[in-house]
Amino acid sequence: MYYFIVNEHGGSGQAVKTWEKVKAVLDKKNVQYKYFVPELKGYAAVLAEQISEITDDDDIRLVVVGGDGTINEVLNGIRNFDRIKFGVIPTGSGNDFSRGLGLPLKKPEKVTEMILNSSGTRKIDLGLTESAGRKRIFGISSGYGMDAIVGTGINTSKIKVIMNKLHLNSLSYAVLTVITLFSMKTYKFKVSVDDGPLMEFDKAIFLAAMNFPCEGGGVPMAPKATAQDGKVSFCIAYGIPKWRTFFAFPVLLAAKHEKIKGFKVLDGKKLDVYSDIPTISATDGELFGNLTEVHFKCLENKLTILL
Repeated sequence: MYYFIVNEHGGSGQAVKTWEKVKAVLDKKNVQYKYFVPELKGYAAVLAEQISEITDDDDIRLVVVGGDGTINEVLNGIRNFDRIKFGVIPTGSGNDFSRGLGLPLKKPEKVTEMILNSSGTRKIDLGLTESAGRKRIFGISSGYGMDAIVGTGINTSKIKVIMNKLHLNSLSYAVLTVITLFSMKTYKFKVSVDDGPLMEFDKAIFLAAMNFPCEGGGVPMAPKATAQDGKVSFCIAYGIPKWRTFFAFPVLLAAKHEKIKGFKVLDGKKLDVYSDIPTISATDGELFGNLTEVHFKCLENKLTILL
């Protein structure tokens, strides 16, 4: 059975139209399905938990019709990943999870066909963020510092609303990043990869733990990241004078930042970070906490994908 969690409020009003196109394909092919619409923030996780615990169905195919925020809620609601085959039909403004999977972002009928024709044998990694006994899964990325400030702020930013109306949603992240850069404090991070020695990064701006290459609507924080290598990629920006960040950001957008001073990209199964002051942390753009330490790790082959 196919179970669809449909965020009808996403995509700046386009989500309903997308679902209508998906539903037309399902009905034409006489596919058996049920669909659910979360009316409140956080309720997609409740629906995912209930669906993953259905006992009279041995072939649970759970599909999210929504954006990255809804996907994150659903991933954190699933209680038994072994019983779930997971699909995504993108409707959001960022769509970095779908981009990471290589899905066409504006062809819902084609993605629906791909899901219906999938054998459900492909597996991908997920990431996990931990601190002070709390845990949260991420599908795309988990940020610490400016990365998290921008990621959590963009969902309520007027800039995003304006950019979406102008069909320039990919620039929302860039504009808010520049604004944040000139108003935020920097940090001192101590970082350990795979239980190795601590490395110090002074005047740190952000750390991004990446499961896929891009976040923020296509910003390639870790261009070589893949969700099938059993590792998470970590991008750290540090020691860059604020006046220079304005010129460094275009280099980041062009995925050339590994070649310039002030950026470090690391790979590992786990990473431990300690900050000299409490620092904002987020998972897939959802606030995780204001923390002095945070731990990231890879959940290898955790999710079975309908693709």
